This record gives sequence, structure tokens and C-alpha cells, in this order.
Amino acid sequence: MRIETHKQYDKMWARLSRKQQIQVLAALKLFLEGQYKEKLRVHQLKGKYFPQYSISAGGDLRIHFLQLDEDKIVLMMVGTHNQLYS
Repeated sequence: MRIETHKQYDKMWARLSRKQQIQVLAALKLFLEGQYKEKLRVHQLKGKYFPQYSISAGGDLRIHFLQLDEDKIVLMMVGTHNQLYS
């Protein structure tokens, strides 16, 4: 699977603490390995973020991505619940 990042994701990534960056990388690794059904709570978003999906990276940390096709996703945003939904 190919992963690309949106410029907004890159900016938000730079603002994360080192600990949060490690959490995000661990969640993405599980996602790519296909071990994500329950632990990562992957689900499609509604409203203004439709058709993006959300991954829980632990605690209050979320990753939003867009599935372009079976082999390609674009990471759109990353941050805490409040940062993403306010």
C-alpha cells in the first residue's frame, strides 16, 4: 500500500510531541499490517469530513485519511480530537 501525506497533515505532524509521533507511527504500522479492526477503531467519518476515515492512535489522538483506491491512501490530518473537530 502506498501512503502519501497532505500538506495539512505535514504541518500538524510537525506540531506533535515526540511521544505522539511515536504513537501515530505505531498505529500506522498496525493499520498497514491489517491488524486494525478493533484496536484502532477505524471508521468512516460523516458530515464535513466525509468520505475520510479516522484511525485512533491511542488516547485522544486521531489520524484522518482518504482511501483513493485499494493500494493508496492519503493522510489528511493528525491531532487530538479537539484539534480535529473544533
